Amino acid sequence: MTRDRLLATVAVVTLATGIQASFSLPSLAQDQSAQSGGLEEIIVTARKRAENLLEVPLSITAFTAEDIEESGIDSLSDLATQTVGFSYRQGFGRVGGGNGGATNRPSIRGMSNILGTANAAFFVDGVFVSGNPSSYQLDNLQRIEVVRGPQSALFGRGTFAGAVNFVTRRPTNEMTGKVELTVGQYDRFEGSGYVSGPLVEDKLFVEVSGRYFSFGGDYFNQVTQKRDIGDQKTKNGGFKLYATPNDDFSIEINAGYAQDQDLGYADFFHGNQKNNCFLPRITGNVFGIPRGATRSQGYFCGEIEIPTDFYYWNNAIRAADLWSVDRIARRYSLTADYDIGNWTLHYVAARNESTDNQLIDNFVDGNTRPGTTVLDGGQTSVRDWSQELRISSPQEESLRGIAGVYYYRENNGSGFTRRISVIPATLGATTILNGYADDATGVKNAAIFGVFDYDATDALTFSFEARYQSDKISADQDRDGDIQVQPGISNDGQATYKAFLPRLIAKYTLEDGANIYASISRGNKPGSFNTLPTDILPADLARAVADGVPNVKEEKMWAYEVGYKASLFDNRVSIAAAAFYNDWSNQGLTVGYPYQRASAPTFTTIARVVNAGKSRIMGVELDANVKPTDFFDFRVGYNYNNAEIRDFVDEVERDLRDTDGIIGNEATQGDPTGQVRGRQIPQTPAHQLILTGNLHTEVSTGIEGFFRADMNYETKRFAQV
Repeated sequence: MTRDRLLATVAVVTLATGIQASFSLPSLAQDQSAQSGGLEEIIVTARKRAENLLEVPLSITAFTAEDIEESGIDSLSDLATQTVGFSYRQGFGRVGGGNGGATNRPSIRGMSNILGTANAAFFVDGVFVSGNPSSYQLDNLQRIEVVRGPQSALFGRGTFAGAVNFVTRRPTNEMTGKVELTVGQYDRFEGSGYVSGPLVEDKLFVEVSGRYFSFGGDYFNQVTQKRDIGDQKTKNGGFKLYATPNDDFSIEINAGYAQDQDLGYADFFHGNQKNNCFLPRITGNVFGIPRGATRSQGYFCGEIEIPTDFYYWNNAIRAADLWSVDRIARRYSLTADYDIGNWTLHYVAARNESTDNQLIDNFVDGNTRPGTTVLDGGQTSVRDWSQELRISSPQEESLRGIAGVYYYRENNGSGFTRRISVIPATLGATTILNGYADDATGVKNAAIFGVFDYDATDALTFSFEARYQSDKISADQDRDGDIQVQPGISNDGQATYKAFLPRLIAKYTLEDGANIYASISRGNKPGSFNTLPTDILPADLARAVADGVPNVKEEKMWAYEVGYKASLFDNRVSIAAAAFYNDWSNQGLTVGYPYQRASAPTFTTIARVVNAGKSRIMGVELDANVKPTDFFDFRVGYNYNNAEIRDFVDEVERDLRDTDGIIGNEATQGDPTGQVRGRQIPQTPAHQLILTGNLHTEVSTGIEGFFRADMNYETKRFAQV
């Protein structure tokens, strides 16, 4: 769901001088030098070295600090509306401590997923962020980089579909600062600012930044009788220390803090009473239980309508002095560069940690919450450490390269489960149900990587990138110490995935300065584990293990791309176009798996990730910037994804189309197999269109004003196969 917002910037105080105009070209902008009357020449760092925008053989988009401010980008959802080939849907508010699953769904070039680890990864200054990035402070940035296609060689794990990199500002000798206040509809308020400058001129620099954000909610709550569904509060703080003791050595230390405190989010239960297709044919009943002639339980086909009424027991949450989401995240990094002649050593070490407490309003029927007497919640945590060391050769040589080593370790923990009462007599009373501690879930990743470029001629360049990595995945899921766990039940798992991930690029420079390129790359997403419920009959647990329910296979892909980049009409027009084809194996899709509870003789289901046989995505992208006059520019972006499942037998589909009621794949008796070949991949729009117009004018000496309009359109997407 989306919400309309009306924002009014009431105060902006800028202490910096010499602000440059910038445009959202498909690039990773690092440095800009204006060319008279035209678009800026942009230097990019998409491949860990400085390159001209039009010479980078990648599909990339960047937003500079000015772009972020003028376009009003203050969330990942906003970023996606401005980025060709990037679609983002956030479910269940800001619940969730990890990158993927139902909480965050970044989809780049149609590579989406419903549950499980995300297919695209988020980075801060090149450091992988394992925690939830939805509330990251965006106004302390120099730029945002969105890179499309597998980026394993340089960005590492998690970049199966692409990477989003937040690059923070670096302080200089110039004393600068900014204070910005924004107010808007639904009690929206945001205040942010920073101060940056030298402690010791030419040697030591510092920046301090902060932000406070609050939003009163955009949906009326039938429980509290006020608009508090979607209520969010965030506090951010940042500190950067940058030192250059001499011309050959520099070191940068970063520290960041964020706290999210949210009330309930807007959600609703569609309910099987609204099923309108594949309805069951009831032939009788057994002990009062309806009996059908087939296995179909019915389904809903069509567009889901958003209800008018929403319910969430926010009054019980606040009575307990708690929040539906209460998350604290801390991020630290150290980066050092040392020049040895024309060679450069680069080292980065980082630590990220977050603790997440949640309370979820579990309802049972539609949206009315009948019988709901409690809210359930618990605590999760994420801790990760990483180190990278790389060396770069002289970049002016015809043969040049980068080589490095990388190590990453992540530990995820689950703490207690909490329950609070919503009964008026005991409103907000809190009970700790279980003091279990699962803390052995995590990842260990070790890798070596290299990038080599060779200029075969003045016009033709070949690039070879590769990474060899080992991912050791562990899952501690038996809730150690949980008093409700049945004796002897365990769902722990461990697996190791090793992969060689190459990319080959050929680039040719035409006589007019335009570039054409072609690339072939290999991407992978290491396997994982489905979480089985603890309250499950031992016999059903054995059946689930035998069926392979806990295990999710490694996903693999070969990606092919051709592209064209050019600057035309005296740099008044910039064009980046690409066509791509992704051959995807073992795509992770989601189905339900039935089981019987041990605590009560009732049947229910869990959602599990299963691997489809084959999928393929082919499409085109266009990103064009035009500056017909010195004071007006506009942008047109378009993306087309033909994302199709090529081989997947879906058990739900098979049961919906059942003809004889016999369990199993009885194709010989006329039953369908459940094959869904040709279906569109879920959570993926086929078309995306971006239009932007920007008019700049000088209000008076030293004061500039602008008027900007943005439009984004995406076609419909399917919730399931």
